[in-house]
Amino acid sequence: MNIRMASLLIACGMSFACTGSDRSNVDGSVADARPTSTPDAGGIDAAEAKVTEPVAPWNRCSDEDTPPHAMTVVAHDRVDQYWSGWEAGQNRRSVDTQAQFPSTGSWQRVLMRVDLECPADGKCDFWDRGASVSLVEKVGDKEQPIELARYMTPYRVGLCFAFDVTDFSSRLVGTKTVRSFIDTWVGPTHSQGHGWRVTTKFVFYPGTKDRAAFADEVIPLWNNQAEDRLIDLGDPSKPIDKELPERQVSIPSDAKAVKLRFLVTGHGQGNLANCAEFCRLTHKTTLGESDVALAPWRNDCATNPLTNQSGTWQHDRAGWCPGALVAPEVVDVSAQVKTGSTVAFRHQILDDKGSDYVNSCRPGAGGTENLCQGCAFNSNKGNCDYDWSLHSAPYARFSAQLLVYR
Repeated sequence: MNIRMASLLIACGMSFACTGSDRSNVDGSVADARPTSTPDAGGIDAAEAKVTEPVAPWNRCSDEDTPPHAMTVVAHDRVDQYWSGWEAGQNRRSVDTQAQFPSTGSWQRVLMRVDLECPADGKCDFWDRGASVSLVEKVGDKEQPIELARYMTPYRVGLCFAFDVTDFSSRLVGTKTVRSFIDTWVGPTHSQGHGWRVTTKFVFYPGTKDRAAFADEVIPLWNNQAEDRLIDLGDPSKPIDKELPERQVSIPSDAKAVKLRFLVTGHGQGNLANCAEFCRLTHKTTLGESDVALAPWRNDCATNPLTNQSGTWQHDRAGWCPGALVAPEVVDVSAQVKTGSTVAFRHQILDDKGSDYVNSCRPGAGGTENLCQGCAFNSNKGNCDYDWSLHSAPYARFSAQLLVYR
């Protein structure tokens, strides 16, 4: 479901009065002010800290996700997320909250649990929406959100999953801002659902971290998804390097291993090759003089155990399934970077011929007759225009980080 398509489904003039001690968010949304748990390391026996491993690829929640021998920090506590307009209190697509992470302690693992429920009246959003949980930090006077996990909401039902965020444990210290984002365009009184209710928890397992398995440092490269900035695809007037500019990164001299972590999903349909939700595009990252490439694709959507959702959840997609966690792609680049040096990182999105993907089925590409070539579903005049249903603009949701192991 495309952000632009969803905007056409909005019922205008809706309002909803927020209550409680909410505070204004930077983008006009309202942040939840419920207190989070205060960690206390006392009495936790590291010898008893058996980790409850999430089972891939669906990572569904279990009753053992928050065991008594681990420390649980609640960030969002059943926070309602929806959109009913741009006035104060109406935009809760993005909700920030302050989480009190432990300031001291040794943690072998950190897991995050996300519990997505329907609102109090049971009327979940009808559509599959892009969603993420990010850590929001400050670099100077600017925000730097770092995407911890991404998922896609199911059609009309809830979802619960657990995910390992141990790689980010060096940043999960003290008081931090955690952001829950859902790309929803419905809210109270909307005919296609009233939004979502979200809980996020972080579970700290005491013990010694396996430093060969989990990162000691995370260096953000591109944060487009966490910043709610889509990457338009297939339009030569919108080159990828404008949305994903080159990054210069100093590789720590004491790094024993370096890995790239990607979260990539494609969206939109009816275009050339039915991109970008139902086509396989290649994402190529150049680091110095070498490249790494991946073509995100989920071919197991029909096996999703969340079978009570509506919609076309069984169809395979570009890196995601409705009602599921998006699995990150992690690539070891230790042999391709020199420690103590500065490396330039560049990113491209390519078609099956290795060229920049150009969508021949887009507004303005059909000449005076407005007749485009290569459209997936329509070969008639006027097919260049987006109808936000069977023909919606192709775009990607993207983030990438560099993981450093010492």
